Amino acid sequence: MSHVQAKSKRFAPMQNNRTMVSSRTASEPIRVLHVIDKLGVGGSSIHGITRVLGWWIPRFDTDQFQISVCSLRAPEPAGEVLRTENIPVFYLSKGKFDPRTLTELLNLIKRERPHILHLHGFGATNFGRIAGRIAGVPNIVHEHVVFLKQPGYQTVADMLLAPLTTRAIAISNPVRDYMIATRKVKPGTLDTFFYGLPLSEFQASAPHILQEKRQQLGLAPTDRVVCNVGRLDTQKGQVYLVKAAAAILEAVPEARILLVGDGPDQAMLKTVAAQEGIADKIIFPGYRSDVADMLAISDIIAIPSLWEGGPITLFEAMQLGKPVIGTPAGIMPEVIREGETGFVVPFKDSTALAEKTIHLLQNPAIAQAMGQAGWNVCQEYDISKSVQRLSDIYQEMVKA
Repeated sequence: MSHVQAKSKRFAPMQNNRTMVSSRTASEPIRVLHVIDKLGVGGSSIHGITRVLGWWIPRFDTDQFQISVCSLRAPEPAGEVLRTENIPVFYLSKGKFDPRTLTELLNLIKRERPHILHLHGFGATNFGRIAGRIAGVPNIVHEHVVFLKQPGYQTVADMLLAPLTTRAIAISNPVRDYMIATRKVKPGTLDTFFYGLPLSEFQASAPHILQEKRQQLGLAPTDRVVCNVGRLDTQKGQVYLVKAAAAILEAVPEARILLVGDGPDQAMLKTVAAQEGIADKIIFPGYRSDVADMLAISDIIAIPSLWEGGPITLFEAMQLGKPVIGTPAGIMPEVIREGETGFVVPFKDSTALAEKTIHLLQNPAIAQAMGQAGWNVCQEYDISKSVQRLSDIYQEMVKA
C-alpha cells in the first residue's frame, strides 16, 4: 500500500490505550511515522520538508526501518512526490485547530503501531506529543525554521508540552537557539544537523538541453541570469530582489531575473515589476520540477529570505557551482563564506543586494571562482550523513 487516505471510519474505536504501545523484537524493523502539518504550504506546490522526506525515506535500510508519513490535512498534489517513491502516506483531512485531529491520530497510531513519532510543524508537534504520551510512543520534535514572530498560542502550547518532548532536532545553530529560547526544548534532548542534499543525483541536463530551456524561457544567448527558486511568499523576500532589479539592469542591461516557483505573492511581485518598469525583464516560469536546470542556466543565485532554517536552494546552487547572495537567515551565514563562496546582505536591503549582484555580473571570473569554492563546501552536506544520524537516533530511542 503506497498511498492511503486515513479517515476515522476506517479505524476501529480505541479501547485500552495500553494496547497501543507496540513492543518490538530485536529482529523487527523500527516503525517510524512522520507527522507533518501539510505537504504543501502557502499556496505553493510543495513544502520543502516534503521534498526532504522524499529524499530521506527511500535511503533507509528497509530491513531495519519501515517509514510512513501522515499529513494532518486533506490529500494534495505535493503527495505525488512521496507516492512516486512508494512511501505510504496517510491523510487525516482535518483543519488547523480541529480537536478531532487527536482522535484520528490516535486511531492511526493504534492501527500502524509505530515505535517512533517524528513530528514536523506546530500542529504536528502539538497533537503528536499529546498522542505520543497517550499511546506510549516516544517522539522527535523536528524544527526547520526560525519564526520571527511565533504565534502566541504556540508559545503557550510549547510551555505545556515541552515536558512531553522525547528528542528534538534543529537543522542549524540559529534554529537550535530558537528551539531552546522560544519552543522551550531542553538542550540535552537536542541534536543539530542539516538534512543535506542527494549530491550524486542533483545534476543538470546536457548543455544542448539547457540551451533549449533558455530559449523556451525567452532568454537570449547574451542574457545574464539572476535566479531565485522558492515559494513566492513574504518569507522568501523576492520583492527585495524585484526592487533591486532596476539598479541591476541599469548597470548590466543584459541581466534578467528568474523567479522560479509559485505561491501567494506572485501577483504582487508582477505588480511591483510593472511599477518599476521592468516587467519584461523578470521571468515567472512557475513551479518547475527541473530545479537543477533552472539553476544551471543562471549566473547568480539570490536568496533574500527574511527568515529560514536551511534553504535547500542554497545547497542546490552550491552543488552546481553557483555563487550565492543570501541574508543572515538560518544556516546561510554559517555556510556562505563571505567573499569566498558568495555574500550575505542585510534583510530587506535591496541596495546592498543590487550592489553585490552587479559586482558578480561585472566580474564573471570572480563569480566562477566563488561558485567553485561553494561546490567544495557543499560536499560536506551529502544527505547520506543525515540519514545515518537519524538511523542512530531511531535506534537509540527504541533501545531506551
